[in-house]
Amino acid sequence: MARGKSVTIGDLTFSSKKAAVDYFMDQREQVRASGPVTEGALFDQLADLFTRYCNVTPGYALNGRHITGFEVDYELRDNGGYVQHLCYKVKFTNHEVRPFSVNKAVSAIIEAERF
Repeated sequence: MARGKSVTIGDLTFSSKKAAVDYFMDQREQVRASGPVTEGALFDQLADLFTRYCNVTPGYALNGRHITGFEVDYELRDNGGYVQHLCYKVKFTNHEVRPFSVNKAVSAIIEAERF
């Protein structure tokens, strides 16, 4: 069985993709309850995650936008039927708010680091 590849996001090093994803997903309820994350360690970690995700994913360029915060709210998804999931959303200086997948972001970073 293949061992998970470690990944560093912000100031944290995770032993596997699952550990990194779980770390962020386990904080969704708290972030949703407390409001937007605009500073501190979690902000820095999410900013690193999202920025690196954009750098390795075509079509996700920041295009001069700057991140002002992160929030968590329900996002409607089509998984064979429409359901709502708690989802991280990034907020930009131009007031745009975009949902993003922590799982896809971590996967993209790990995949890009393989080469």
